[in-house]
Parts: sequence; C-alpha cells; structure tokens
Amino acid sequence: MKLTVLGPADFLKMPWKNGQGVTTELAVARRPGQEGFDWRISTATVAAPGPFSVFTGIDRSLAIVRGGSLTLNVEGRPDVTLTTRTPPYAFGGELAVSSTPALDVADVPIDDFNVMTRRTGWQHTLTQHRLEREALTWELPAAAGAVAFLYTAQGEVRVTSRDGQTLTVPANHALRIEGGEVCELQAASGCADVFLTALVRRR
Repeated sequence: MKLTVLGPADFLKMPWKNGQGVTTELAVARRPGQEGFDWRISTATVAAPGPFSVFTGIDRSLAIVRGGSLTLNVEGRPDVTLTTRTPPYAFGGELAVSSTPALDVADVPIDDFNVMTRRTGWQHTLTQHRLEREALTWELPAAAGAVAFLYTAQGEVRVTSRDGQTLTVPANHALRIEGGEVCELQAASGCADVFLTALVRRR
C-alpha cells in the first residue's frame, strides 16, 4: 500500500475553463500527448450566480465543503440545492448547468468539491462523512490501477491501514492511496469532515 499526503503546496490553482471562477486542482491524471485528463479531483470557490464549464464525455460529482448552499439548474433535470449535509450530486459534464449560491457570510464564497472522470475509461464514487467518536471502515478499490483519495475539509483525520501504517491528515490536506484493502478512519480530536473518492478503470 502506498500512502501519499498532499497539502496546499502540492495543489495547483487555475481559472475555470469558462473564465468565471478559480479551481484548485488536488490530483489529476493527464492524458499523455493529448489535451484534458482521464480524471481530476479539485475544489472550487463560488461567490456569484453563473454557468459551469462544459466538459463533454466527462462524468462529474459535486459536493459542498463549506460556506452555504448551492442551487443547481441542470439541463433536463429538476433544480437541486446542495449543502454540506446533502449527498454529492452526479451529472454529465456535457449538460448545461448554472448555479446560484446562498452564502452563509456575505462576501465569503462557497467551497465545493469536484470529481471528474472520462466516461470511456474511468468511473468514480464520491461520499462525504462526518467523523465523531466512532471509527469508519473504508474499503479501498481493489482493481488494478485504482486510486483512493481522502480530503479533510475540517478537523484532523487519523488513518490506519491494515498493514499497520498510521498517519494524520490535517484540514485542507489530502491522502492518495494506491493498493491495499481497508483503512480505518477516525477524528484525531473532536470531529472531522472528510470526502472519500475511489477511481477505477472501466473494463
């Protein structure tokens, strides 16, 4: 099992594809010799209503990290409002999507969490959890070449692998895991909010 802790110095900030916001890229699998990516995990800030960038052929999942609620108007679907306590929302990147934020604090933007995979080659899952007293058992993807990714939104998370490795992932840091079967997750103190992603190649 390979564990890699990533922090702000490892992340890359970039403008949105449509130029109307900023994304912080946490991890990415770029396409060799081609434009775009096979998968990407990122956060972004949303402060004002506006459209999302279009990503044809990409499956997306979106969740709220902090800062308020975000109402999405998605082509061909009913509107949906996301908060820090609603499940991640999945949709196709080629759909026309616009968002309207409701900020908890004026002039402090919403932070959201995004996972995107190229539909022809990869698939993903995204879940969010609040860790309190009890530990959470995280079953890692077993397929060859799969990647598991943990992002700590609040608090500190203690990660213990079945082979005995233990480390702590602070707030606004991430853990990339390659290989392995199971990890146990626990708030290092108080409570912690985490996002868990699994990325697997399609067969």
